[in-house]
Amino acid sequence: MISETVVALSRAQFALHAVQYFLVVPLTLGLSLLLAGMESWFVVSGQGIHQRMAQFWGKLFAIGFGLSIASSLAIACQFGANWSYFSHYVGDVFAIPLLLGFAGLFIAANGLGWFLFGWQCLGKGAHLCVTWLIAIGCHLSLFGFLLASGWMQNPLGAELNTQTLRLELIDLSQVLSNPLAWAKFVHSLLASYVVAAGFVLAISAYYLLKQRETELARRSYRIAAVFGLVTVIATMAIGDSSVYGSGVMQHNKLAAINGLPNDAAVEQNRQRIGNGVKAYALLQELRDDKKEPELLAAFAAAKIDLGYALLLKRWRESVTDASPGQIEQAVHASVPASTPLYGGYRLMIAAGVLLLVLFAAANAVNIIGWRHAWLFKVSLYALPLPWLASASGWFISEFGRQPWLVADILPTWQGVSTLSNIDLIISLAAYAVAYAGLLALAVMLTLKFIEQGSADVLPIEQEPSYVA
Repeated sequence: MISETVVALSRAQFALHAVQYFLVVPLTLGLSLLLAGMESWFVVSGQGIHQRMAQFWGKLFAIGFGLSIASSLAIACQFGANWSYFSHYVGDVFAIPLLLGFAGLFIAANGLGWFLFGWQCLGKGAHLCVTWLIAIGCHLSLFGFLLASGWMQNPLGAELNTQTLRLELIDLSQVLSNPLAWAKFVHSLLASYVVAAGFVLAISAYYLLKQRETELARRSYRIAAVFGLVTVIATMAIGDSSVYGSGVMQHNKLAAINGLPNDAAVEQNRQRIGNGVKAYALLQELRDDKKEPELLAAFAAAKIDLGYALLLKRWRESVTDASPGQIEQAVHASVPASTPLYGGYRLMIAAGVLLLVLFAAANAVNIIGWRHAWLFKVSLYALPLPWLASASGWFISEFGRQPWLVADILPTWQGVSTLSNIDLIISLAAYAVAYAGLLALAVMLTLKFIEQGSADVLPIEQEPSYVA
């Protein structure tokens, strides 16, 4: 039997990593594009103020990027530490999206040093290429990780090997073109832009309230207002189309966020569990090296529901001997709880509407040239709103996936490692302390650089002497 405590602690630990990841990655991704845009305008126009803007916001980007690397590496370690059976079961397919994610991360990391310290030793064109390389790397990293997440919710291009009991890659093109993964990527990309716009808007508003760095803050505020309005409208217009993807899990999630009853889904899953038990029994015969055509045909017809039989392993190791009561437990555990999804979805929408109003107001005052301290105060105090909207969206995506690690294939409690409670408690506490320290350090450095302003960047009249 699988320990419920081990599953709960493993999920809590992964949630800790995920929270840290989605706290910093949207910010750094959005800032990377803004940095590339600011420096591009500097190269085209020759206006030193845009160079100063790129340098200043680049320092804040570097802090968040360091945290994103730490959290990304820690998440990857989790798959081998706390979710070893999941890694064993789907590693052939899952490794490819992760490889893309880390490739993008390392591309951006390699360019960061040149960006920070290469202003006086690189030509304008070369330094601009480095900045765009960072932006491309950040975007590739998000795509890789969301390709992995999307595949877990829509597992295409893989087939179960009945002898090794592992999913094996059969069509890479289906993995790379997974429509649900692309939908998640586009939605998350736009949400990341909104987070970065909200961050730049808030810090710029702070400077304008303090009447410091007025030229840098005024231009940054204007850019953030336009960028934020466009991206928040695009995010709301496109919506999270991944919710409307095919598959029972997506239908269950959609019903939950709309507060609709799931009686039909429960009844359908009851039938699928019954069919899955038959598939499980046939699988045992196939593993005994039986290859009769009738057996192979029967398993091919039933294998789509094999994962539903694995739901029973939460209560009984031998699923073919499960009692009616245990089957009913599995049936009712096969759909996500609706209340958290219902509330989370409305929280996301409310935060999105408030951001729309804020960015619209910021653009309006920029157009008419009227400024008032109250709007800057609202812009500053609204700093948590983009993260609230983004976090709500990710909660809906990940919580709505339950009870599955891989939709219709591998239940969450089936994928954990064989660890003791004390192992998980100690590691969870260690990660919590480490993340708290890193986050505190990041906040301290961010506040320090904000207070310092652009004092340490090259003045406008002393632009760097670029080498030929």
